[in-house]
Amino acid sequence: MNFPIRLNDKLAGVFDVAASGNFTPSKQVKEVYNDLATQIDAQLAKLNAIKQKDVPAFNELIRQKALPVIGVK
Repeated sequence: MNFPIRLNDKLAGVFDVAASGNFTPSKQVKEVYNDLATQIDAQLAKLNAIKQKDVPAFNELIRQKALPVIGVK
């Protein structure tokens, strides 16, 4: 494989297992889902911190340096 399996791939796999059959998801599927959900929530918290702190700080730095805006025509 060119790329390692990421959290979204793992979550999709858990969904496939949980959605198969006519029964409720097994205890193991629920445990794996809870573990993945915790990991995903941690990554989303990091992303939100970047968007709330780092991006505005970066934008302010660009304004202070009076750098030209990068745009696409």
